Amino acid sequence: MKRTKKIIFYILIWFSIIGIPVFAFGIINTMVSQKYETDNLSKCISKVTGQDLCFTIQMLKVFIVACIATIILLMFFRRRFFCIH
Repeated sequence: MKRTKKIIFYILIWFSIIGIPVFAFGIINTMVSQKYETDNLSKCISKVTGQDLCFTIQMLKVFIVACIATIILLMFFRRRFFCIH
């Protein structure tokens, strides 16, 4: 049981750490799409896919904040994962 908690802890930490640059790259990629697939930067709907690019950027920002919050919470509650008294 103790080992399973450690494995879960490290998997969550690594997914959160890896998620931050992946989602940041997604923001940059979406901003490039916004530049070339819309008439100007103030418009958000892609002419190619019809997707709301501003919403995508907002969601990626939320995912980055969620990853950071997960890392902070895991560090705060790491004693429960490792059963340190």
